[in-house]
Amino acid sequence: MMERGEGQKRGRRGWIFAAVVLVAAVVAVVVLAQPWQAADAWSSEVTAQRAEGTLSLPDFFDGSATSSGTITTALIFDEAFTATFSGTVDGNRLRLDERFRFEDGERLQRWDLERSADGTYRGTVETELSDGTMAPAVPVEGRTFAEGVVLAYDGYAPGGGHTLLGFRHVMRRLSAETVRNRVTIAKFGLAIASADVIFRRGEK
Repeated sequence: MMERGEGQKRGRRGWIFAAVVLVAAVVAVVVLAQPWQAADAWSSEVTAQRAEGTLSLPDFFDGSATSSGTITTALIFDEAFTATFSGTVDGNRLRLDERFRFEDGERLQRWDLERSADGTYRGTVETELSDGTMAPAVPVEGRTFAEGVVLAYDGYAPGGGHTLLGFRHVMRRLSAETVRNRVTIAKFGLAIASADVIFRRGEK
């Protein structure tokens, strides 16, 4: 008989797979019905960007931090998680290890980001998959805007499989010690999951 923990693990990943299949079907209908138009990579909320924005990722994540949040898949299934961060900064370059704690275990995401003088970000992120291996690093791009920072990349879900997904993080400072991160996860340009996360800064 399948143990409860194993069933929860497979169930969570099954929801993501089912959402991907559903989105694929919807996209097929849309493509056949009308010409496909790619969504703008940066929404109107970041068009008023400014380099001196209120949030600097190297400053905030220099040292330790924690987070707690919830992932919602296909607008139905919720899963709570926490994470710890360990960051080191060299000039404008941030190296950050993010260790997620899910119901089925821990997973690592390793960020390497550099902030330019104009407020843009470039770098990479590596993600630990369900089999314990690290997926190849993928490129990350970002921009500073008036209330925070947006990061976007095509990569992999922590603890997930080898399906490439689109991730968009919109981070806004709530206080000197806290940041809210709204994450949209998409496939074929359509959202299949989201996460609402609060970062809390620790000791440098």
